[in-house]
Amino acid sequence: MVKIWRVIDLLKTTEQYFSEKSIENPRLNAELLLGNALKMNRVELYMAYERPLSDNELNDFREKVRRRGLFEPLQYITGNTEFMGFPFKVNRHVLIPRPETEILVETILEMKNEIGKDAVFLDVGTGSGCIPISLAKLWPEGKYFALDISSEALKVALDNTRLNNLEAFLYFSGEDAAQQNGQLLFMKHDIFEEQMPHIMQNITVLISNPPYIAIDEMSTLPAEVRDYEPEVSLTDNSNGLSFYRRLFEMAAGEYFPELKYLFLEMSGSQPNRIVQLAAEYKFNNIGIRKDLTGIERVLIIRI
Repeated sequence: MVKIWRVIDLLKTTEQYFSEKSIENPRLNAELLLGNALKMNRVELYMAYERPLSDNELNDFREKVRRRGLFEPLQYITGNTEFMGFPFKVNRHVLIPRPETEILVETILEMKNEIGKDAVFLDVGTGSGCIPISLAKLWPEGKYFALDISSEALKVALDNTRLNNLEAFLYFSGEDAAQQNGQLLFMKHDIFEEQMPHIMQNITVLISNPPYIAIDEMSTLPAEVRDYEPEVSLTDNSNGLSFYRRLFEMAAGEYFPELKYLFLEMSGSQPNRIVQLAAEYKFNNIGIRKDLTGIERVLIIRI
């Protein structure tokens, strides 16, 4: 006799399986994966406890469970997540947005009156676009530029811009940006190899959540991060300070004559070294914001 799998049966067995695999929040993982397979939210799922699954639905769910059992991040399996209350698509080309980065955005928003509502922002290493898109939703008067070295990441960022009902365009060197009407401008750019385009000279706020994990720390990361998230977004393949040094060099030089503020997410393992590095570039008006665990997480520099 063929077993009929119902929602309640699958939630119980999957929760047990995830518990045995030592996956955190096994029940929640089971609910979110099953809801994704059935295109239901959690409330709808609980209202359909006795609902049987079709063969196609069951196969889809089992494949998702298999992937999660190999510690692939839940967000990559479902293809979506939330950041600052907004929906975002994610895949293995972009870093999964984290609560620590929400603190970076919240810090900027809290300083809106000081910064000025018509600020011009640049996000370096934008990934999914979660930082400039969230800011654009909550600070619509601003103008937003965003760079990334990955073409695939920029595709995700553009998708997320449309998902959040914003206008954006991908800028190519030599184009006339004045002809474009989007609130966000994305560009493929390597800050170590290429000069900043002239159209970004009026930047007033520089933002980045750079790759800050030192190469010798990579092996200590959880398998979910180490084995699945893009290495280029995690580490500089050095001591974790390369991007900070380059950003400070750019901010202290003649790249951005109108620059007034830097907001950088910091590594929890070496915030003191990052602050010392900033001081080497003669930045002396430096502030720090801690995350919810007390770790010094956001570096604030007034120029």
